Amino acid sequence: MKAYLIEIMESIQGEGLTAGMRQIFLRFGGCNLRCSYCDTGASLATPEEGFFYPQAGNSRSKEAFKNPLDTLSVIELVRRFSSSWISFTGGEPLLWSDFVRELGLKLKPAGYRFLLETNGTLVEELDKCLPLVDLISMDFKLPSATGKDNWDNHYFFLREAVTKPCYVKIVANQDTREDEIYQAFDIIGKIDRKIPVYLQPVTKEGRPDLKLLPFLLRMQEKGLNRLEDVRIMPQLHVFLGLM
Repeated sequence: MKAYLIEIMESIQGEGLTAGMRQIFLRFGGCNLRCSYCDTGASLATPEEGFFYPQAGNSRSKEAFKNPLDTLSVIELVRRFSSSWISFTGGEPLLWSDFVRELGLKLKPAGYRFLLETNGTLVEELDKCLPLVDLISMDFKLPSATGKDNWDNHYFFLREAVTKPCYVKIVANQDTREDEIYQAFDIIGKIDRKIPVYLQPVTKEGRPDLKLLPFLLRMQEKGLNRLEDVRIMPQLHVFLGLM
């Protein structure tokens, strides 16, 4: 089994429930959506070459590898790090669900745990690797960002994802509308009011857009009338100057 990977590295998780935790990141190439605020534009493609960063926090030290990469090659690189948590990210890692499943089956017995970072639209692909995932980070992709309606996909995806520990992330930019966020809150509440929700200001030019803070505070207040746990969190790794 092979997949296209943009980069393999160890760094600090900057988002969600495991923020601040040291993790191994496998960034997959390719995505089924095109979000206006995408902060990993390079991962939309499936390049012939990817990069391995052997030192956490050092983006200048890197080793190139040829794509697509097989699971055994990935395992050899992963074992050069000390972390036991692996984040499948992208792009959209569920485009490579068979690869994720095979990698999980091989690494799970060695004590690795897996975070799946996903746009929450590929329900059938989630089912293939759900038993191996320990935590799910699901983005709600709002129509103002994608130009399309993903509400039904998100509902059915989250209904499956909640069988494992999970949280939802909603990225906001200047185009985000209140009614979109309310609809996201309503869908989440129908499934489980206890699901943690993170409102994240978009990162622009390497910095979180803090002009959005009054809007996010208002949305947080509204959200807490519907849900039990709504947080505001910019990307931590951006503040730390990490990849």
